[in-house]
Amino acid sequence: MKSSIFSFLIFIYLVLSTCSYLLAQKSSSYYPSTITRDVDSLAQVEQGSPLVWAIDSWLIESRMKSLEKQIPLKYNFHSHQFVEYFAFKKAEFTQRMLEKKNLYFPIYEKYLKLYNLPDELKYLSLIESGLEPKALSNKGAGGLWQFMPYTARGDFGLRVDPLIDERFDAERATEAACKYMRQLYRIFGDWHLVLAAYNTGPGNVKRAIRNCRGNNDFWGIYNCLPKQTRAYVPQFIAMTYMMNYHWDHAIHAEKNAVAIPSDTIKINGYLNLVTFSSLSKFSLDTLKQLNPHILQNFVPKDSKNLILKIPKNDLTFFSANRDAILDSSKRFFDGFYEKLDSLSTLKTLSLSKIRYKVRRGESIYDIARKFELSVFEIKRLNHLKSNRLKKGKLIWITQKKWVEADVFSMKQISSSPLKQSYTSSNKKQKVYRVKTGDTLSSIAAKYPGLSTAKLKKLNRLRSMLIKPGMRLRIS
Repeated sequence: MKSSIFSFLIFIYLVLSTCSYLLAQKSSSYYPSTITRDVDSLAQVEQGSPLVWAIDSWLIESRMKSLEKQIPLKYNFHSHQFVEYFAFKKAEFTQRMLEKKNLYFPIYEKYLKLYNLPDELKYLSLIESGLEPKALSNKGAGGLWQFMPYTARGDFGLRVDPLIDERFDAERATEAACKYMRQLYRIFGDWHLVLAAYNTGPGNVKRAIRNCRGNNDFWGIYNCLPKQTRAYVPQFIAMTYMMNYHWDHAIHAEKNAVAIPSDTIKINGYLNLVTFSSLSKFSLDTLKQLNPHILQNFVPKDSKNLILKIPKNDLTFFSANRDAILDSSKRFFDGFYEKLDSLSTLKTLSLSKIRYKVRRGESIYDIARKFELSVFEIKRLNHLKSNRLKKGKLIWITQKKWVEADVFSMKQISSSPLKQSYTSSNKKQKVYRVKTGDTLSSIAAKYPGLSTAKLKKLNRLRSMLIKPGMRLRIS
């Protein structure tokens, strides 16, 4: 009997001790209440909760204090775990960021200074896109700064369509991101809340402030934010640390990416990039690399003051023949590109859409390299939301084939080696406007060799019905 009472008292003691522990955790300003059981950050899910940190906590905390400028670099459990995440689990990612940062940091620093924003915001793009200019999320956000199409178009005037996507233009997207962050700072006046709002939207941050009983700082509303956003600010803090102290964790850039020296020209209206690159003696691949926002092999005819980057190292020939090259590149006949006698034979790019079966172990990146396409193009063709492809899946691929464009006769008309006159071998289409009382039979009878059946086929008519005012092809 005594042993039973003693056991019961021990049980009560254990229950009360556990409750006290949980209440103490819940009162914390930034630790989740169920931290020992349900971890809600990316690093914790992938790494597991370490009982002992691999990196000395005092070292990280003191270094964060020394790095801190305008944006607080709060040291706590969450920021520490992401330091270890980027130092060990994702060391390869950190190394890639070190190798690529020189391509984009000068652009970021220029616009951050222009808009009087903290310089350390340049590290945010590493978390957003991994410094991939054509990165696309499964929700449709795109570019270095991961803008949604409607935000890019509606709020910042970026062009986003199947021909031009300015979210992929480093300059335009960075300026838009700076404008957006400046707007968010005017709303919240707190950089951690600005970062959270950039990730989840200002509405969700305001809702979290209300739900967390008026707390108006990130760590105070931590538990009221979406899981992804809870990890967002600690990731930014950890990445800021890693970009400055990577050397102490044996992470170094093995091969720094080098920006292609470039100049710019303004384009108004249509420009065929295949013709332009061939006549200018530029590499088309280099031209596409410099202009990731141009999604096709041409600049559309409705373009106004579009900035086109061109390689600076190969400007001698282009500079000498600029006007003629641009004039020739703006010509387009029935889907074929011009051939100029004064230059090496120009080839036209024939595109065909084919079905491709994904092979075992083949990734979307392998297929993109195989067919010289971008991952973005493959995803757009197949309406894919992620980069994952299953073995045996049939996908659409744009197959490229170069053929010589010998369809035009050329005639030199001036001393300029590039000014030519062109004669199309195709006959001009003849069109007939339907009048009152006309029938397909009566129209066909007016033209030798034209039958009712041919007239229907030319105009893709399913019936004999025609109406006054209709325009019908007759040849």
